[in-house]
Amino acid sequence: MAFKKLELNDSILRSLEKNGFTKPTEIQEKGIPVFLENKNLFGKSSTGTGKTASFALPILHKIDVTDKKVQAVVMAPTRELALQILDQFKKFSSMMTNVQIAPLIGGARMGDQIAKLKNCQIVVGTPGRINDHINRKTLRLDNVKIIILDEADEMLKLGFKSDIDAVFNGVENKVQIGLYSATISPKVLAIANKYMGEYEFIEVQNQMDVNNNINNTYVITKGYKKEDVMVKLIEKHNMQRFIIFTNTRANTTKISRVLDQAGIKNEVINGDKKQSQRTRVMRDFKTSRFRALIATDVVARGIHVDGIDYVINFEMPVDDEYFVHRIGRTGRNNETGSTITFINSINAVRHLNHVIKEFNLEIDEELIDDIGLEKSKDMDRPEIHDKYRPRTSYADRRDSGRGNSRGGSRGGSRDGQRSDSRGGSRSGSRDGSRSNSWGDKKPSSRSNSWSDRGASRDGAQSESRINSIDDSRSNSWGDSKPSSRSNSWGDKKPSSRDGARSDSRSNSWGDKKPSSRDGARSESRSNSWGDKKPSSRSNSWSDSKPKRSSNRDGFDGGSKPGKNFRNDK
Repeated sequence: MAFKKLELNDSILRSLEKNGFTKPTEIQEKGIPVFLENKNLFGKSSTGTGKTASFALPILHKIDVTDKKVQAVVMAPTRELALQILDQFKKFSSMMTNVQIAPLIGGARMGDQIAKLKNCQIVVGTPGRINDHINRKTLRLDNVKIIILDEADEMLKLGFKSDIDAVFNGVENKVQIGLYSATISPKVLAIANKYMGEYEFIEVQNQMDVNNNINNTYVITKGYKKEDVMVKLIEKHNMQRFIIFTNTRANTTKISRVLDQAGIKNEVINGDKKQSQRTRVMRDFKTSRFRALIATDVVARGIHVDGIDYVINFEMPVDDEYFVHRIGRTGRNNETGSTITFINSINAVRHLNHVIKEFNLEIDEELIDDIGLEKSKDMDRPEIHDKYRPRTSYADRRDSGRGNSRGGSRGGSRDGQRSDSRGGSRSGSRDGSRSNSWGDKKPSSRSNSWSDRGASRDGAQSESRINSIDDSRSNSWGDSKPSSRSNSWGDKKPSSRDGARSDSRSNSWGDKKPSSRDGARSESRSNSWGDKKPSSRSNSWSDSKPKRSSNRDGFDGGSKPGKNFRNDK
């Protein structure tokens, strides 16, 4: 289908043609008609699927350019993502006249934003700063007709619920709502149920399933100094434009010093940077003024730069979803790209195994015996080395039939067969009814993860500080001791040498309370989302939803959406 068949106005079509957009993506093809019909839309879509255009194009089509009042408000979880959305709006409206778009993000001068709010039709920003302007009465919502929540799951994790509520409470008229989320959690459903009324539901395929342009490898750095391995691999692969992701701000600074000593030009971008500094760094990175960008996950979603040849994961991210966002920074727009993930602990192996299985990730080991570094003697023993080698793929998962219709029932039985949220069902060794979609994990089971902690109102996420560069991730489920983790995701029972493990433990890794024998476990690890009591939440995300109004069924835990919840396949 061509864009012209979506009945967008001519100036938008000319803008699309000018910027090389010829064919809509799946979510654009399904979502744009919904918006043009004045219906609310709930889109389950991850980054890289073209969801920005799916709401930006109909907004530009529907606004009255002669009306100089704000008609549409777009909210995003971070400054970087908000600025990326702003750039897309500018591209899509490049052949339109009299369209004004105001960015409202933290870190920018309030006076400049107030000036831009005059005579603008569209506002794009973070919920905190948007709410600041509402309270100052510099942003009026009396003429708003459309509200967009982009990456609603992330906004809720970052603590923006009260700001989102304030925006909706400030709207006087009935508005059209678009909600986009990579995951469907009870908190996201609560927002949808509270404000959207009837809505169309569209689920599109995860980019992780279809992007075959990325060559993923891992390196076992146990026995080496990771910083030395990093520099050697940069030289070996002649990396010219690449990103190094790490979990903490402290690590970004230390890695930067190492690269400086190696003569590799680099810049750091993290939550400590002012917005003006972030903007400058990203501009310089796009124009190749330096080779290496060192970043934390707080900015991972907002990095949209073509031509990145490598992504290095200095350690596994705390959150599975951020692994997808990290590696998705390369291999964009049908380009080829490569990723290297450092593994130096058993916890990291477990974490990577889970990611491999959950996302059908193909990954190979890159041996580093030939890069000129001396390895510790212990790592020369094959049985020790094998402990740090993750599974490279889960072919049985693909063979079991991963449905692509994405319109199947949700929930399912808990006796060894779990429902495939994308259509159909399949057997697995796991007894728990975890949804097959990585986006459908219960937020309650991760409510105390680092990404759930309160962030600054401008979306700058708080990262934990660590004084040494290593794989210690105290708030990650990957840090759990063997006794607290099930064998379910590894699909193997613990061997006899794992004396600390008991075969009588629960097969569901999320449903076990810490036992008294875990004496070594510190209470400071209470933030691990694997330590939640099962009694506090329902075992199925679909069962833990907030009650909907009496005339709708919602997700009923296993059959079909309620009558007001239309699922477009």
